[in-house]
Amino acid sequence: MNRFRTPFRILAILVVAALAWGLRARAVTRLPIDFDEDDYLRAGQEFSHLIRTSDWRGFLETNYRPEHPPLAKIIFGVSILSAPEKPLTPDASTTASPNQYLPRDLVKPARTVNAWFGILTVALLSLVNPLGGLFLAVHTFTIKYVSQIMLEALPALTSLITVLAYLQSKKQKSKTGWLAVSSIFLGLTAASKYLYCVIAIAILVDWFLDAKRSNDLSRYYRHILVWGILALVIFFAADPYLWADPIGRLKESVFYHAGYSSGATEVQSAGFPTWQPFVWLSFAAYWWHDGVFPFPFDPFITILAIVGLKRLWSKERLYMLWLGIDLLFLLFWPTKWPQYIITLTVPLSLAAAEGLKLTWDNLLAWRKNRKNVVHIPYKKSETVRALPWLIPGLIAFAVLTLFPLLFQLGVSFTDFSVASLRDGLQGGLWPAMFGASHIQSPASSLEFPFRQTQVNFIGPANYLPALGYITGPSFYSSGILIFNILWTVLSVSLQTTLGLGVALLLWQRGVRLGKFWQLLFILPWAIPEMIGAAMWFNVFQWDWGWLDLAIQKYGPNIPFAFLSAWWDSASGLWIVIYLIVALWYGFPFMMLAASAGLKLIPQDVYDAAAIDGADRWQMFRHVTWPLLTPLLMPAIIIRGIFAFNQFYLFQAFYDLEATLATTSYNVFNTGGLGHPLGGQFSLSAAINILAVILLIGFVIIFNRWSKAGEGVTYA
Repeated sequence: MNRFRTPFRILAILVVAALAWGLRARAVTRLPIDFDEDDYLRAGQEFSHLIRTSDWRGFLETNYRPEHPPLAKIIFGVSILSAPEKPLTPDASTTASPNQYLPRDLVKPARTVNAWFGILTVALLSLVNPLGGLFLAVHTFTIKYVSQIMLEALPALTSLITVLAYLQSKKQKSKTGWLAVSSIFLGLTAASKYLYCVIAIAILVDWFLDAKRSNDLSRYYRHILVWGILALVIFFAADPYLWADPIGRLKESVFYHAGYSSGATEVQSAGFPTWQPFVWLSFAAYWWHDGVFPFPFDPFITILAIVGLKRLWSKERLYMLWLGIDLLFLLFWPTKWPQYIITLTVPLSLAAAEGLKLTWDNLLAWRKNRKNVVHIPYKKSETVRALPWLIPGLIAFAVLTLFPLLFQLGVSFTDFSVASLRDGLQGGLWPAMFGASHIQSPASSLEFPFRQTQVNFIGPANYLPALGYITGPSFYSSGILIFNILWTVLSVSLQTTLGLGVALLLWQRGVRLGKFWQLLFILPWAIPEMIGAAMWFNVFQWDWGWLDLAIQKYGPNIPFAFLSAWWDSASGLWIVIYLIVALWYGFPFMMLAASAGLKLIPQDVYDAAAIDGADRWQMFRHVTWPLLTPLLMPAIIIRGIFAFNQFYLFQAFYDLEATLATTSYNVFNTGGLGHPLGGQFSLSAAINILAVILLIGFVIIFNRWSKAGEGVTYA
């Protein structure tokens, strides 16, 4: 088999490159004109004119949109030389809508050169990992932004070459040549788009870790100095616009980015939250452009990447550093445009490849272990004796859980909506659920949102729109699913921390009225969630809430007055308000679970730790927490399920799309708060099914990670 490995690998690389070419060629011709394409086409026209007229000195004064370096724009200019010269694209503000009247004979060559850069990037990545190249080839956001007149394609290629050359230098005894190549392409990356230079930080960190391990830091500092100087020289050499005034123009360019990210109208009006990069990673450009991309691969690539992170770190640390540092930078960078995630789709694709391999290995191991399972002999008599005790529970499970779930699944395969409610109530729903539509129009002619007056069977056609709706920006929120996950993590983490802290305080010897304090802390949990949410809404309601009334009476300097503007989405305080309410409601349960666990820990282990000289922190870290974890983890899973399905809190605060539960209800509801998609019953059912699948997946993953299923072994 080894002799066939190389031919198979070459064949795989060629197939992946051909797929990348096909998808990008399709995108070049089918994608509509997007924001910034008119700007960069105009910049290319200016450089094309300079080349046609041999006005080489003009390069020193030309750089339309000087906030970005000109190298990619110069290449656009070269690409359109074969087309007849056209009037200069009109200047437009950054807030203007895309210019849909750009000359197609200029748009196509400029887009095509970018697409070829994208194909080369896929081919290079396939040399490292063909499966990673495949994921990059089909990633829809990557296809989109390297197939338009944007600045992403060239720096994505040069940054990858920078990394590959550096990694190759680590394998060679004489590192000079490959390090020089890496430095040269880092300079070209900087001359294309500054953002992609974040890769230099990942390389420096990896380089430092290697030097520290080999105790050769002095040589490390000398090498990075030369490496950095060469990259800087190449950067200035590839950016003729800086030659006339290097410091002044570079300062102007860099400070423009700082001002734009914090003060531009389009940035402020977008109102993207800090976690918006996670939204773009879980979304796909497939849902923006009908008929351009074959499938929304992006969210599935991200899921596989999460699975493969640990394995990627063990195989090549630099790729994980690249992914982590880039993502951290995007979280802190105020501008959250979707094209910025192209800076990390290469390491993301490699992580997804490792995730798929790990999943496949686990499936093979599971299949192998199944054969080794010891089967207990089946005794029919024992089953007969157990039936009277099992039947009531099975009936309750079927009626209260199984039937509603199957009913939701059936509804999700139809186009049931408020428009077809009458037909559904008159018996049309059941035939449609089983695929027996009673109208003649085919499912493909049905348009979303559904407005047919009769119920039709449409199969799984609801699920892609539902997935796109919950992963991408929608009417009232930015990324319902990502917020749902972050909300679950943040709220449960805070509840666990406070609950454990209170339990530890009440557990200390000498605490007076311990039972009284415990009873007092349990009270929030005893109040129905809707009542508690309404109470907190009365506190924070704008204009006439208790907090606003107190400010009106006592002035703006009272405690917590800064929370009065929480409803302004730009302030970011709204999530703080939600977390306060969730913390108040959820920590008592965690306190009770922690208190019960603390009582089960034997005193002997603390006595032994005290004899060994352990202080309080060491006792907690090495004794209390390990022994408490098996009992606390099931409680965390329960709280996580409640937080994931949080409903009353957001409904009371008029947030229609906070979690999947609130979204599903308001998409289903035909009145009430007036959601624009209200009355789309089948879409609501599809969201519910997706929520169940996701929740089951999260519970399984967390259960395996925490080993909660092992239970308490010390009691």
